[in-house]
Amino acid sequence: MRKSVVCYFSFPFRRYVRVAKSLNLKEEEYVKGRQAVVEKFLTFLPVPHSLLQEHVPVIAVLGSGGGERAMVGLLGVLAQIGEKKLLDSITYLCGVSGCTWCMASLYEDPKWSVNVAADKDQILERLSNGKFSILDMLDWLSEAVEDENYSLTDFWAATVVYNIIKEIDRHHLSEQQDRDPTNPYPIYTAIDKGLKEHHQKTSCWFEITPHEAGYSHVGAYVDTSHFGSQFEAGKLKKAIKEEDMLYLQGLCGSAIADGMENITEILHTQQKASVVLISWCLFHKVEHIPAALLSDEKRDLIDAGILLNSPCVALLRPERKVDLILFFDFSRDDPFLTVKKAADYCKEAGIPFPSVVIEPGEEKNPKDFYVFKDETKAPIVIHIPLFNTVNCGGWVIYRPSNPVASHPKDFKNIKEMIEDLLLVSSRNVKNNKEKILNEIKAACAR
Repeated sequence: MRKSVVCYFSFPFRRYVRVAKSLNLKEEEYVKGRQAVVEKFLTFLPVPHSLLQEHVPVIAVLGSGGGERAMVGLLGVLAQIGEKKLLDSITYLCGVSGCTWCMASLYEDPKWSVNVAADKDQILERLSNGKFSILDMLDWLSEAVEDENYSLTDFWAATVVYNIIKEIDRHHLSEQQDRDPTNPYPIYTAIDKGLKEHHQKTSCWFEITPHEAGYSHVGAYVDTSHFGSQFEAGKLKKAIKEEDMLYLQGLCGSAIADGMENITEILHTQQKASVVLISWCLFHKVEHIPAALLSDEKRDLIDAGILLNSPCVALLRPERKVDLILFFDFSRDDPFLTVKKAADYCKEAGIPFPSVVIEPGEEKNPKDFYVFKDETKAPIVIHIPLFNTVNCGGWVIYRPSNPVASHPKDFKNIKEMIEDLLLVSSRNVKNNKEKILNEIKAACAR
């Protein structure tokens, strides 16, 4: 494995562009505080104190894509995790596509982990009864078109995403930089369209956190407040105002593939997302930086779900030292496709990930709880399909003919759809609390 590379440049370079495989110091500080919360939680479990002195496990919740279904599903999961008093065990919350809409909504509240029940009700009320205002949409778009980075992502955010989530959130992610570790640390994900097209499946992963935005496995970042600005030779060439949270939701959730024919092809040919960097560095001697990042003036980001419907590749930077993943899969069809593809991508990239073995007969009739683990450095992975034979009454649940598994808009009553999805997703936590606790204990002993 190649060692981490840190490049030392002039003061302006070090100020604006960070080239290193290490975590951002502010993320490290936040996680250290969050791990103190986790350690306090673990003291209430029958875990030997000696184990906690040696190792407090890093536990992450991951949410797949799936449009509005994923948003509502993750909301039900997190609300139930909160009700079962498990939220304080979680260090990271990482999402792709529709799950990022749920994350953005929850993190509007600096104390959502404490107020999750009330926040859930507020979000559900908005989704069920909120109004789409054409005047508000046009007002937001009229500002967006003045930006030189205006693209289809802005239009998508204003027309499609706003119409679904019923909110224009003008806050900025960087405004969360100074929060205390009450909540898990959020990681939003996207991919670099150009690097994906050149089959650089690891280098293309892009993450946005309150502190930094950049390439997860390349090790090149800018402060989130400068996300979208122009850089040259590592210096800030032109500061551009940070995009707001509606735009971020449009970027991360730009592939609502369910029910839309040829959406991948459409996005492949038309979607030009955030212009992140202009000649963002001249790293002539830094071998691990893809050539395109050294020469191209613009980088286009798209929904990571187009490549992989799980954010695990971005989350599993070695520096994060994740021990246990609770992966909630809100995919519409094959309940194991995403986790299998995640395992394959990680293997190809040299990222530790356990083998995924499914018992015969369960591919089309999945249970509600799976644990994948190896005798390696790979994290333990709990995989929970949204629709399964336990919470769906023994149906063959992912067939397109099944109404519960169909696109949300197939429901005549949006409130009915939301209530059904919440019930199904919350059951997956409620029915498996003890199993989750057992794997948390196992992670402590690793």
